[in-house]
Amino acid sequence: MKYTYAYKTSDGIRHEDIMNASSREEVFEALRAKGIKAIKVVAADGSKANGEVRGVRKRVVAALVVFAAVGVGVIAYIGGERTGTATAPTFQTSETRRQVIGDVAIVEKGIRTGWADVFEREGDRFFASFAIPGVPAGQRSTSEDEMRRALERKVEPQPTDSIEVQQIKAMVEGMKKEARRYIAAGGSVVGYGRRLVERQEAEIAIYNRVKGEIEAVRKTMPADAFENYLEERNDELRNLGIKPIVDSRD
Repeated sequence: MKYTYAYKTSDGIRHEDIMNASSREEVFEALRAKGIKAIKVVAADGSKANGEVRGVRKRVVAALVVFAAVGVGVIAYIGGERTGTATAPTFQTSETRRQVIGDVAIVEKGIRTGWADVFEREGDRFFASFAIPGVPAGQRSTSEDEMRRALERKVEPQPTDSIEVQQIKAMVEGMKKEARRYIAAGGSVVGYGRRLVERQEAEIAIYNRVKGEIEAVRKTMPADAFENYLEERNDELRNLGIKPIVDSRD
């Protein structure tokens, strides 16, 4: 069977290749013999021969799915037709909310201050505080009037805006469109704000839960298998738009 494996060279560049083997363990052994430390090994055909760690990954993935389902029920409606308490899927990477790419210092300052130096209106800062999935907000309150004023005016990008500011402005405008659809479907400004809080808290809880499970598995799992496990769990978080977990040993 063919297996696809990934590894990084000393310069930090990620590479992928294919190897014929009877199992993932055989791939790991062959790579170790060559001095290669694989960070991911999966069956090329995507079958169950990926060799997931028995009894561990299935449990934690199931827990994540259950928790996400509970979160969707709590959040109720965000960006779709409302049908009582049923909702369109919420925990998916959205064009309106994502991780900001760029200078970490700029992003961290923006999160901490609620992007106060980017947006003049308090309502816009409130939206910005919830734009990044799974990240605690820097500003968590505003008035209904301030939110309405923010919805009535567009935030225009400026030629001098950094790439980080361009991204957060685009996300705020996307969330304001989402809010308008929510209100047009019968929701309220206050209700939308409450759902932003609930959605963010559910995402933070998922991140903390996965982080705790990773820390627990790290103690008993061999290093090469753990790297593959960590990559898989981070893929799950990325699929939800949540930031990946960095290996504390790196």
